[in-house]
Amino acid sequence: MRLSRHRRLLLATALTAVAAMTLSGTPALAEPPAPAPPRTSVQPGHEENLGQTMPDKILSQDQSQGVDAAGNPQVYWVTAGNDETTAMFQATDVRTGRIVFAERLPRGVNSWANTFSPAEGAVYFATTEGFFYTWTPGDQSVTAIPFPYPGEGIWRLAAAPDGIIYGGTYPGGRLFAYDPATARFTDHGQIIPGETYGRALAIDDDHVYFGTQPRAKLARFDRATGEVLQMPLPAKYANEEAVYDMTLAGGYLLARVQKVNDLLVFDTATAQLVHVVPAIDGRAISGLDPTGPYVYYRRVSQGIVQLNLETFEETPLGWRPNAIPGTWAWIDMRSPDFPGLSLSMTFYNGRVYVYNLQTKRNRYISEAGLQGAPTPLQALGVDRAGTVYSGGFLTPPGISAYNPDTKAFRLLNGGGQVEGFGQFGDDLVYGRYPGGTLYRYDPARAWSMGTNPGEPVTIGQEQDRPQALVQVGDRVVVGSVPISGRLGGALSVWKPDTGEITVRRDIVANQSVVSLAARGDLVVGGTSINGGFGIDPVASQAELFVYDVTTGTVRGSRVVVPGAQSINGLRFDDEGVLWGIADGTLFAAEVDPATGTIDVLRAENLFGLARTMYGQDRALAFRDGMIYATYGGRLWSVNPVTWKARVLAGSGAEHLVAGVDGSLYYTRGFTLYRWVFDPVAAPPACTETITGGHRGPLQVSRGVTCVIGGQVSGPVTVRPGAGLVLDGARVDGPVTATGASHLSTFDTEVRGPLSVSASTGPVRVDSSTVRGPVTLTANRGGEVTVTATTVGGPLACTANTTAPGNAGVANTVSGPRTGQCAAL
Repeated sequence: MRLSRHRRLLLATALTAVAAMTLSGTPALAEPPAPAPPRTSVQPGHEENLGQTMPDKILSQDQSQGVDAAGNPQVYWVTAGNDETTAMFQATDVRTGRIVFAERLPRGVNSWANTFSPAEGAVYFATTEGFFYTWTPGDQSVTAIPFPYPGEGIWRLAAAPDGIIYGGTYPGGRLFAYDPATARFTDHGQIIPGETYGRALAIDDDHVYFGTQPRAKLARFDRATGEVLQMPLPAKYANEEAVYDMTLAGGYLLARVQKVNDLLVFDTATAQLVHVVPAIDGRAISGLDPTGPYVYYRRVSQGIVQLNLETFEETPLGWRPNAIPGTWAWIDMRSPDFPGLSLSMTFYNGRVYVYNLQTKRNRYISEAGLQGAPTPLQALGVDRAGTVYSGGFLTPPGISAYNPDTKAFRLLNGGGQVEGFGQFGDDLVYGRYPGGTLYRYDPARAWSMGTNPGEPVTIGQEQDRPQALVQVGDRVVVGSVPISGRLGGALSVWKPDTGEITVRRDIVANQSVVSLAARGDLVVGGTSINGGFGIDPVASQAELFVYDVTTGTVRGSRVVVPGAQSINGLRFDDEGVLWGIADGTLFAAEVDPATGTIDVLRAENLFGLARTMYGQDRALAFRDGMIYATYGGRLWSVNPVTWKARVLAGSGAEHLVAGVDGSLYYTRGFTLYRWVFDPVAAPPACTETITGGHRGPLQVSRGVTCVIGGQVSGPVTVRPGAGLVLDGARVDGPVTATGASHLSTFDTEVRGPLSVSASTGPVRVDSSTVRGPVTLTANRGGEVTVTATTVGGPLACTANTTAPGNAGVANTVSGPRTGQCAAL
């Protein structure tokens, strides 16, 4: 986007929105500015629904296994939903593979809490939004249980041997108990001070073992007395993220610590650590083998491994299911191929694996019968060739690639949860959660995970979400958010050709780096005051900073919008002006390449206020002299001359990118959309331009008069054959045009009626306010549009050769709408 000197002057002299943002050292413009060529309107366009980008996914973050009244083994899933579809409870019969029950839940989207109570023969499950349910095999529907702790989500459930159900919550980190016999809840409070997630539970007759996140801590709760015993982990685990999974077996508590994935073995009689199994692969550890002192878990390199709890020796079984264990159970398959009890394992995408230790036979039950939901989209990118990529929440299935030429989607399997996309030459680069990994993909070659893209580069230093990626020469600069429970994101410089990476954490103390823009060797970054989930921010205001990639130094930083919690959508225009969004405020700034000084030219709250933790749903794009943005679930256009904004599309629009084909691409839920610009005639050349004030009436008798950002103190009359453009103007009186060659108003206020008749060229009334009636009569030059305009009286249209339209954007009319404009 090019910004003329005239528009730069408008930016530099219009600092009225934020008093604290005064300029320091802004260079003066000595010569008179040349007027900008006019825009007759926002180019009209329309929205296209391109469709669901990925197939429905089966994702049950937690599962449980149990039996029905006849003893048939079953698996219980709560498959995730999205903003438009709730989660779904489903039950699989393991022997037959059939789905024996399925019901869409009345409320709730995601579930990490699912347990079967053998004492009652019932399943209990809950959502992270705080909705609690139960179902007994044979019931015709699930039963909702009112949850008495508003503001708390339920993140883990476990059943005690006597049938009491215990749960862990976020953000309170509390332990609660539910007694099915009395339908009463008991709040046991925050078990470990300062820990916000109750992430892992294991229960016996006497105790509840409670593991936390965002710091890996462990406590034992006495069920009879309520006493809490803290069980310190060795010092080497002080910086680990969570005690994530726990199992009681053979007099031991087995607790997996994430992210190191060591399995800690505690003696339950003494509550002392007695053994450490290094670096298993999550998640779950089985209960005790009924035939001996064994438990089972997974190692990627070995498959399923047996651990002897008497000797702590490990033995690979030779069974290598391509799955991460979610739950384990010992079940009777009633089959000669599976004599006695077999080991049943679930996987979060709806699969079940069964293995018999005697016969070494195994069975696989696919997810084919389960119902999923579309994947919510959370990142959008584009490569140099124009392919548009979308990444979804907690995927597989992968990354979606949309080809605008063929209008076809292609699924790139195994892409994972993408936090941000970028470009490196003709290649696509992206950052993935969890683990803070970076990938490079060559779109000219076939997608093959592990080859193209190749092995990832890990940022490290507790970074989890690489959200912003921008190319600077042979490097990609990456901004990231840390793991849960940590403050301090990072700015990383990655060389994709060599894999080398340099990480600088806390480039702005205790803040994450969530947006980047590059110009030359300078990178400007925007921060969020938030760290990972589960920790409160200590900073109060997001900052812009300037980083010199060549020297590896921070050249300067400042708060650009006081009180803003996140700065996003950073983009340099063609003249080097930096644009961005700080919460609901659009700002423009200049960055001095010699000193790194940031001078704010103008900042105005155009979009209201809709905060998210990292603001990745906010973006900016430039096209034909206009600014486009997504913010607060809407697609906006902004006139950089008048700083007026209007909504093009709403209802959840997010994640904007400019396509190579000239369209704007954005998402809504799980669907990709495109804003297509309709062709329009080129604006006329101005023979006279008014940029300041004009006293008294204005008569336009020949040529084209353009009033750009100026004010006419009187009526305006356009004679036959003459043209008028009002761009960001104000007219203190009526506007009357008869036989005009062209007439357009854009972001203009007319303090009186507007009447246009017998025009021989286009008539466009766009994003304006007319404080009186609008009359359009017998115009015969083609296009006639009234778009996003407020009319303080009737809107009457008759005998126009082409019926007036509104380019898909409604008007506000206080009087009757008649004739050809009855529907506008």
